[in-house]
Amino acid sequence: MKKTILTLLAVISITAISAQKNKVQSAYNYNNAFERNGKCSEIQNGLEAINLATQDASTKDASKTWIYRGNLYYNLLLPTTDKNCKALYKDALDEATKSYLKGMVLNFEDDALKKLDLEKEADLMQFFGALQNKSKMEDQQLFGTAFSRLPGLGGEYANKGISLFQTKDFKGAQESFQKALMLIQFSGKTDTLILYNLALASEYAEDFETSKQLYNALIQLNYNIDGNGASIYQSLARIHKNGGDKEKSFETIKKGRKAYPQNQNLIFEEIDYYLQSGKDQDALVSLNDAISIEQNNAFLYYVRGTVYEKLKNQENAIADYKKSIELDPKQHDAAFNLGAFYFNKGVDKINVANDLPLNQSKKYEEMKADAKKDFMSAIPYIEIANKAKPEDTDTATMLIKLYTQVGEDAKAKELKTKYE
Repeated sequence: MKKTILTLLAVISITAISAQKNKVQSAYNYNNAFERNGKCSEIQNGLEAINLATQDASTKDASKTWIYRGNLYYNLLLPTTDKNCKALYKDALDEATKSYLKGMVLNFEDDALKKLDLEKEADLMQFFGALQNKSKMEDQQLFGTAFSRLPGLGGEYANKGISLFQTKDFKGAQESFQKALMLIQFSGKTDTLILYNLALASEYAEDFETSKQLYNALIQLNYNIDGNGASIYQSLARIHKNGGDKEKSFETIKKGRKAYPQNQNLIFEEIDYYLQSGKDQDALVSLNDAISIEQNNAFLYYVRGTVYEKLKNQENAIADYKKSIELDPKQHDAAFNLGAFYFNKGVDKINVANDLPLNQSKKYEEMKADAKKDFMSAIPYIEIANKAKPEDTDTATMLIKLYTQVGEDAKAKELKTKYE
């Protein structure tokens, strides 16, 4: 009787194992049926069967179980699959990826490789190395099915990353781009566009250490898709600057200028650094470069005018202010600075005249007349500035003073009333 019971138990065990193996085969058949007829019920039945197989000791460690499971979820991602069916399995992308990778790991002949946990970085690197070294597989065809679909899954994650980035879920976007990059890299290729998107998402997610590493990698790869090569230097410099390392930031800008000498954004960053550091001569060189590229940029002439003025080169400062106004009559700052130059020049003459001794009355009158000419020269430019920015009270105040100095009392009174 005891032997009979043991025999029955053995038969039950064999029957159970056979049943689970049938679940795997059933899932395979359901998947094939779905590929023929597109019925969501085939996917549902297939996943029900395969999920049972993933829980059973006799089939849960079989490569075939997980790759068949991956096939079912992969088909849910296809554009031809009914959207209502897709909606039932919103985690299809993650499940397909997890299933294929687990199935590939279990397909290695090497028992040590079968134990890899791809959630661990060291194991992930070992897995990547095994792929590159073409380690032996138990079923090469089955492995090839999963392997061939990794780039497609990577593309799905890349699209998901873009969507998440657009909705400002930068952490989610970072994770999606990271998965996309990993899956595509398994095939031995690096998608630099995804690498760039990952760097950008990492920066926006405030993972600055990761973004710095990625931007440096892109620089090493000479990335310049869609003309974004120069912006990498800008982004990297910004991270250094925000982190308090201004010297490293400027060093990055200089490298960017060398790689992209005609890029205006990098030139502007360089100019800004020089101006904030009081390096006016260096700023002047960079401004000359910028103007040689954009000869009709009114703002650049204004900025160069301010630098010339700081360097006491009044003639060039006046020429640049005038050029700026010529290109853009609404360029308030250039007009104000030019008007202020003539105004201050006139005020200086009045002050000198007031300090003259009484016996130099002729000289006094001459200097007052010269000062009036300067005030008259200032008025058109301050009027332009006032028109460009009527809300600016400093401009209006200067214009009132000028009108008063030249005897235009009615205009001064009218303008004063306007701002009271």
